[in-house]
Amino acid sequence: MKANFLALIVVFISLTSLTANAAPYPAQAGYPIYETQYSEPAAILKTGISKLTAFIKSGGAQNREEAMAFLKSEIAPFFDFAYMTRWAAGPAWRHMRPEQKAMMQEQLTDSFMTTLVQNLASYNNQPIRYFTPRGQSSNDVNVRAWIMQPRGYPTKLEFRFYRSNNGWKIFDVKADGNSAVVYYKKQFRHMYSYSDSNYPYR
Repeated sequence: MKANFLALIVVFISLTSLTANAAPYPAQAGYPIYETQYSEPAAILKTGISKLTAFIKSGGAQNREEAMAFLKSEIAPFFDFAYMTRWAAGPAWRHMRPEQKAMMQEQLTDSFMTTLVQNLASYNNQPIRYFTPRGQSSNDVNVRAWIMQPRGYPTKLEFRFYRSNNGWKIFDVKADGNSAVVYYKKQFRHMYSYSDSNYPYR
């Protein structure tokens, strides 16, 4: 549990470490990034990162309330927290009442946003290498990026997108193979007992 939590923190810190002057996407298997059907998720990721870095450089990250307001208005729309919560809940989701689903989504969103705002001030101007997006299907795409560390191995990130009715949205982030959704799934199992009617795992 502790290892997964630390991995999640790495995800958030790494998000604020990306630079607008990142290395270009390397061409892979003969498919340049802007000629693939998956170029939009990659462009969305870079847009979100550019917004984050500009905000941090402006000094706004030092004010907790201002940082939270910024994240809710400018960064949260890149994510689908309802979809993320559904994945984290697993099979229990179909047994839950609407109010139970809403409560779980609120808990996940609050935890995600609070952790992110707490780490905004950890900005470092580290270079990043993007890789050509890979599709699980036509509606499910992974965008990988490596945070190049001055010493040691790079931090390997993976952002998972799905095509919603409102366009491409992020619903999971991995750091060195550790998934945020998996972390929350384990967290929810610890928060609620099997007999707790608020979380009816079967």
